[in-house]
Amino acid sequence: MSSLNDGASPDPNKVFPGLGPAGAGPVDAPPLPRLQLTLASQSPARLATLRAAGVNPRVQVSGVDEEDLLSRLERSGAAPGTKVLALASAKARTVAADLHQEADFILGCDSMFEFEGEIHGKPHSADIARERLRRMRGRSGVLHTGHCLVHAGTLRSLGAISHARVHFAQLSDAEIEAYIETGEPLEVAGSFTTDGLGGPFIEHIEGDYHGVVGVSLPLVRQLAAEFGVSFTQFWASPRCPANGIMPAWTANLLASRQEGSYHHGADGFMLCGCGKRHWGMNGAAGVAAFRQHNGRPELLMQHRSKWSHGGGTWAVAGGAIEWDETPLAGALREFEEEAAISRDFLDVQARHENNHGDWAYTTFLASVRDGIQAHADPESVELRWVDVDAVEELPLLPSFARSWPEVLDLARQAGLLG
Repeated sequence: MSSLNDGASPDPNKVFPGLGPAGAGPVDAPPLPRLQLTLASQSPARLATLRAAGVNPRVQVSGVDEEDLLSRLERSGAAPGTKVLALASAKARTVAADLHQEADFILGCDSMFEFEGEIHGKPHSADIARERLRRMRGRSGVLHTGHCLVHAGTLRSLGAISHARVHFAQLSDAEIEAYIETGEPLEVAGSFTTDGLGGPFIEHIEGDYHGVVGVSLPLVRQLAAEFGVSFTQFWASPRCPANGIMPAWTANLLASRQEGSYHHGADGFMLCGCGKRHWGMNGAAGVAAFRQHNGRPELLMQHRSKWSHGGGTWAVAGGAIEWDETPLAGALREFEEEAAISRDFLDVQARHENNHGDWAYTTFLASVRDGIQAHADPESVELRWVDVDAVEELPLLPSFARSWPEVLDLARQAGLLG
């Protein structure tokens, strides 16, 4: 289920109420309850970073087949940010589904270093590390870190990505050889560290330092706040959480053990750089299907189920793009699932993209011959062919309403209005 630039979950257990973050409450309120965090990572740097911030997480390694997931992502031409978010969410969800010790939330992270358009993982050899460090000296690259925070009881999850540009000093050959001799650059992504022996070779960082180490503390705080939780609730004793009163929906969430389920691996909300949550961690896509009926152009509209994100409003059919799908493949699959109209009956004429950087919604404009019947699935209250001049008379999802004029203009240019 989707809109033109936002989306909705197909499972009511995964919908955020949209009340916004709780934050700390009045100073005369009681302390917020302490919460237990589990880190789905074996990274010593991430564990040390969280401990330095007052958090003593339990650690459980996921055992996710990273190479298999990366190969799927490669087939779809995924960007580095998509790759790290896919791995982070897979780790967190795998651990959440099989917790060895009690926890309230699970945090998954993954990092990749991008230099001159290439992803640099762990070099594993001195020769590769030497070649990389010589190329990188005096230049810069981008460290991408994916984060996924999952509530243990319901598996409700929220992802986000941090990006930081790392500027390297002009290392001499002798310094490179000495650094390689330590062994440190051989088993770290990008062949360098910022919190270890490689620190002196980093001139400056544009972005969050902690994200370069492996976990962005400010971003984790934001993710927690979207659940109505204060980061201070993860502090270990003897530190005391901030005073405050949790929203009722957060208290209900923390008490719930009603596990949700995900139809696809990329289902889930993402906290975008714009500060809003969007459905689909790999973005979302849908189909604006037009037909000519009695001499008038009509658009197939979806009345969204009440339980969904934006429920009760109208938009077009679509949803989250799977990790190994292109936007077109995802849009056509979602449209078939929600409208029961085969892609064989669609003639795609144009596309509209609302791109936020780490997240995008792509609408594919297509023609359908008159007489093709649409059948609503449980995600819809109703599917209806609507005259294009009457679309704005419906209670539209706000994001759909904002994008509709542009989509309508594209439809006109593509000859879909007759």
